[in-house]
Amino acid sequence: MCMDAYLELLSKQKDIETIGQISGLLGWDQEVMMPPKAAPLRAEQLAWLSKTRHGMMTDSLMGDLLSTAESEDDGTNPTRSGNLRLIRDAYDKSTKQPTDFVERLARHKSKSIVSWTEARAKNDFSIFRDDLATMVDLARELADYLGYETLRYDALLDLYESGLTVARLDPLFAGLRESSVPLIQGVNVDGGAHDWVYRHEWSKEGQENLSQALSEAVGFDFGAGRRDESTHPFCGGANPDDVRWTTRYDSREPWGAIFGTLHETGHALYEQGRPRNLDFEPSGHANGLGVHESQSRLWENQVGRSLAFCEWSLPMWKEHFPENMDGVSAEMLWRAINQVEPSLIRVEADEATYNLHIMIRYEVEKLLISGELDVDDLPDAWDDMYERYLGIRSPDRKQGVLQDIHWSMGAFGYFPTYTLGNLYAAQLLVAARKDLESVGHTLEDDWREGTFTPLLGWMREHVHARGSILTPAGLIEEATGEAPTPAPFVDYLRDKIGTIYGSV
Repeated sequence: MCMDAYLELLSKQKDIETIGQISGLLGWDQEVMMPPKAAPLRAEQLAWLSKTRHGMMTDSLMGDLLSTAESEDDGTNPTRSGNLRLIRDAYDKSTKQPTDFVERLARHKSKSIVSWTEARAKNDFSIFRDDLATMVDLARELADYLGYETLRYDALLDLYESGLTVARLDPLFAGLRESSVPLIQGVNVDGGAHDWVYRHEWSKEGQENLSQALSEAVGFDFGAGRRDESTHPFCGGANPDDVRWTTRYDSREPWGAIFGTLHETGHALYEQGRPRNLDFEPSGHANGLGVHESQSRLWENQVGRSLAFCEWSLPMWKEHFPENMDGVSAEMLWRAINQVEPSLIRVEADEATYNLHIMIRYEVEKLLISGELDVDDLPDAWDDMYERYLGIRSPDRKQGVLQDIHWSMGAFGYFPTYTLGNLYAAQLLVAARKDLESVGHTLEDDWREGTFTPLLGWMREHVHARGSILTPAGLIEEATGEAPTPAPFVDYLRDKIGTIYGSV
């Protein structure tokens, strides 16, 4: 080979990454702006890009360069070693998948997203049923290609968080269920305490303006990104100079829009903070979906749902919703947005019940992938689990099995990363407090004044700028001084609920 194998490998990786960025932009357009009749064409475009990218990734020269570069790596450069680890993982996963399968999967994702969108809008599961059944079959086929030791579902979990397995998740979820259910049961909810929320409609214009203002205030650079509306909120884009996030609006109440905004802004801040010297390199990417979710959950919940944030943002609420917020205090706002009450919609769930929503999806996915649950029985099985876990039952499919976009995209194994994000967020915030707080000054003092730079700067240094050089667990341990643990989240939740509702 006429040039350094590692440098040539990175050159090829840049081409692969560029195709991925183009695919991401086309996917964003499909969910936000694409005219409906363009759906078949978009499916062909994305299928071709996936096939081409897969062909480049599985080229025999790629494998030769990778092997040579690995043999020459002495381990003294963490970024180089991180790149090789990530390229090896991607190469091995890619070479296990036939090109025709990759093309079929990409084409079906585009088709399935369209049918899910229509089914959700019309509250009719039958519209999505066949495409979902095909997607489940494709997910099983993917797991078989990737390989697994114990369960098919393990292969899918590993796609989103390296090393994640059912054996690791089952005890984690069991522990969280044991700690959270007593908290929920101990809460005495006054059903009329927050009637002020429903006295007036919440204008879409007001929600849009407040969303923009809050996102910009916590640090999102709109010169390198944009906000839009979509059926399901998400964050995407090509690289730190082009980050795009969406939210959705409901005239009955604004929490979904505003906290969806803070959630997606958390993702977007991470994307904008990625190390620019590692553009187009695997180690420059965000570090797994669990870590990514830690950033969204941090800004949505630990910051956005704090009393200090409410005290700072209250004048903005009153500016955009003067009639709705008349006579509403910061404490009233704080209590309303932190109300603990079983609900149907995951993205609008309170912190105490949120992980139960994830557990339901996790249990359903395990059954679907193993074949123990048929797609035709899924809607009722979903409702049964909600009744068992949360004591409520969906009155329709839109609020039930059709509420999430993930399965239309084939993202089986994705949901557990939301819970990992909750755990990581609490652990990172404890570490940030140790570094940033001093006697007589807390992070809440900053937030009360609308100052978010110290916390964002800490996350930039300890999370964002570190990319994927380390494994997710390695990053959390480096940033916090200890391996991932659920204890900080349990403590945070117990303290918060205890403060709002008294001893529980």
